[in-house]
Amino acid sequence: MSSISPLFEEFSSSKNILNLIETELCDGILQLTQNSDWEEKSNISLKNLLGFPIGKNYPGFFNLVQPSDLTAFLDAVGKISSERGGKINFILRAKHANGKRLHLQLIGQRLKADSTDLLFFIKDQTAKIEQEDFTFQCNLASKIGYWNIDLETQKPYWSRVTRLIHEVPDDFQPDLETAIDFYKDGHSKELIQRVIKNALEKGEPYDVELILLTYNKKEKWVRAIGLPEFADGKCIRLYGTFQDIHQRKINRLKLQAEQAKFKNAIEGTNLGTWEWNVQTGEAVFNERWAEITGYTLAELAPISIETWTKLAHPEDLEVSSKKLQDCFEKKTDFYECEARMKHKDGHWVWVYDRGKVFSWTEEGKPLMMFGTHQDITETKNEIEQQAIFIQQAPTSIAMFDKEMNYLSASSKWIRDYGLTGKKIIGNSFFKTFPKSNQNWQEIFEDSLKGNSRKKDEEKLVYENGEIQWIKWECKPWYNKQGNIGGALIYTQDITKVKETAEQLKISMSAFQRNFENAGIGMAIVSTEGKWKNVNDRLCEMIGYSREELLKLTFQDITHPEDLNADLELLYETIRGERQTYQIEKRYFHKNGEEIHALLSVSAVRDTEDKLLYFISQIIDITDLKHAQAQIEKLLQTSEDQNERLKNFAHIVSHNLRSHSGGMVQLLEFLEIESPEYFQNELVKLLKQASDNLKETIEHLTQIVNVNLQSSYPKKALNLYDVVEKALQSLQMASQKSSVKLINEVDPALKVMAIPAYLDSIVLNFLTNGIKYQDPEKDSFVKVKTINHSENIEIQFEDNGLGIDLERYSNSLFGMYKTFHKHDDSRGVGLYITKNQIEAMGGKIEVESKVTVGTIFKVFLNKN
Repeated sequence: MSSISPLFEEFSSSKNILNLIETELCDGILQLTQNSDWEEKSNISLKNLLGFPIGKNYPGFFNLVQPSDLTAFLDAVGKISSERGGKINFILRAKHANGKRLHLQLIGQRLKADSTDLLFFIKDQTAKIEQEDFTFQCNLASKIGYWNIDLETQKPYWSRVTRLIHEVPDDFQPDLETAIDFYKDGHSKELIQRVIKNALEKGEPYDVELILLTYNKKEKWVRAIGLPEFADGKCIRLYGTFQDIHQRKINRLKLQAEQAKFKNAIEGTNLGTWEWNVQTGEAVFNERWAEITGYTLAELAPISIETWTKLAHPEDLEVSSKKLQDCFEKKTDFYECEARMKHKDGHWVWVYDRGKVFSWTEEGKPLMMFGTHQDITETKNEIEQQAIFIQQAPTSIAMFDKEMNYLSASSKWIRDYGLTGKKIIGNSFFKTFPKSNQNWQEIFEDSLKGNSRKKDEEKLVYENGEIQWIKWECKPWYNKQGNIGGALIYTQDITKVKETAEQLKISMSAFQRNFENAGIGMAIVSTEGKWKNVNDRLCEMIGYSREELLKLTFQDITHPEDLNADLELLYETIRGERQTYQIEKRYFHKNGEEIHALLSVSAVRDTEDKLLYFISQIIDITDLKHAQAQIEKLLQTSEDQNERLKNFAHIVSHNLRSHSGGMVQLLEFLEIESPEYFQNELVKLLKQASDNLKETIEHLTQIVNVNLQSSYPKKALNLYDVVEKALQSLQMASQKSSVKLINEVDPALKVMAIPAYLDSIVLNFLTNGIKYQDPEKDSFVKVKTINHSENIEIQFEDNGLGIDLERYSNSLFGMYKTFHKHDDSRGVGLYITKNQIEAMGGKIEVESKVTVGTIFKVFLNKN
């Protein structure tokens, strides 16, 4: 409500009106504000409707709407925005958090002519639209459409199914005259004209079967039902249904023709009779027995038991043989079986075959049987029609015969019980659910007596161990004669409901255990700030007993300086502007000491978003606060010491270099003025010492500069260009030393580095490769790269003298450490290079073998 109220206050002086609209007349509210683009605000009800309660990240209403719908909607919004008026009534398809598609109706308008705000009331029309779609699918399946004629405009309206039956194109607009012209000339057109006239003039409804000529000139039998609507003695509207009955009519006409053809043959008894000598196979049938299958006895001669076996359906013959055997073994008194027989015309007819052994041999074997055949094709067709209805039913339902074998099952039943792709028709219920409750046999038998049973919870266990919970009802079904034909079972899968209830129970139990045994303070606080429940750790932390603490509010023990900040966040939570908050605050211990704590608060609301209470988690951070104070003191001391070291570094890099430089210049002047002095051995040593001091200070200056300049900004540098530049500067040295320099760096690679450092690193490794070449080899120095996910690896590979890493690995990058006897070796280059690499956030590794060569691996960041 808080996100809508500023706009609403311009619309009404009473918030109760908006509450009434939101709770009774709509399911949510959307506010649009036009700035550079449309900005949206959804209220809590709309978020809940879309499956995003408080605490769940809400992506925004527009991100959940189907793009094509959103485009059309914003076009319409833009139109009323530009016209400064008008209303919008729009249906949008939106995606629920669980993936389900919702149909939402938005009704809104601009509230003020000079305002950029629009307010939309949203109604969930999903059920209505799905019902309309379901109705259409049912009508389509049954081929039933509807129509009406507004007699003032003389314009008929045809539903989608009605248009499909007429086979008209999408843009076809009928009128009364063209609608009548669709009927076939002669009887059909004359009949429709007559019944319409009687309906309009006399108010007589009609129900007629006619031949229609479709738009594509196909003949089609239809059933037209019309109902007139009168007002003040005048017909103002004519409406009704329209059904495609072509196939049914054709079948009926064929059936009537067949019935007429065999009318004389089937008059008399309704039962066919048979007598069978089980031992010899001889059989006697009456004429009706043959007539059921369209034959005469003469046509079937010679008659024997094979006459039956030849006409019976192979699948039913197998069932019949088993039931006969049960009868022969006296497991049953009567033989009963429903079977199909091949009619003379090629189709199958159903017969109810019933018999009994009435004489036995001396050995106890069956001798003579007598029985009857009853034509039950119509009854079976009726059952099949019911089965088709059940298959299309949206609920979970199954139809069983008297032996609890499947006759039909809805698609939802198939899905709910994992039977997709399995053959169940004709199979027993107990074969489908072998571990079902054995009381089902009793329940089924009770339903055959005309009784109904139901249960709100039933547990099913499948062969694979899976458990399912259902709610069910079992009742009998009746045929046209009013006899019980079997049982219907309706079920509802409540497994998720049971699982949710169990999970909630477990969750509540786990929460209680965690609450009581938590290592931090936990409390449940009322909306007024009173402690409703506290755990032992909180009591220990604050110093109060549970009984004492429950008599206080959190305000009573909060430090006054921290109370306002806590209350401000709490009020935001109460208003629904936030679901949780976290704050550092101080409590007063019972003994008066200050307790520093980290407080985390979560709001708990009911399904209607009403605030129930708060859950608080309180962590004692008093020791941490004291430690932080000590750390701050240490950091200040470290900063002071670092500043002194910087000053010393400046002295080394500036003052000492100035003095040593002056000493060298004085000696150079002395050598120019009095060269004879430099013939003295002591003076020579003095000059050498001066040069060495200057070189040492230069090295120290470079090292100091690396540390002082490590904060210089890094740039994205093309590594190939840097290497190529170094190779060009070393070209003369390379040719002189006969060392081949190779650049295999990827030209596209860039690294983040300080330019001067990168130039120095590359030049130093190339120079070392030349300096420490193996004179007995065709020497080379190769630079190549490997592109890793986080950094670039630069390899400097040579086939020079190599380094004994077992001996020097710990001192390899130390200052003034040398590993070869070379006049130019000072042991400073690798030390400075390593410092430069690490100053840029990189690292260096080395692989080397004496007389084989060395690979230096430098890792620098990409970003």
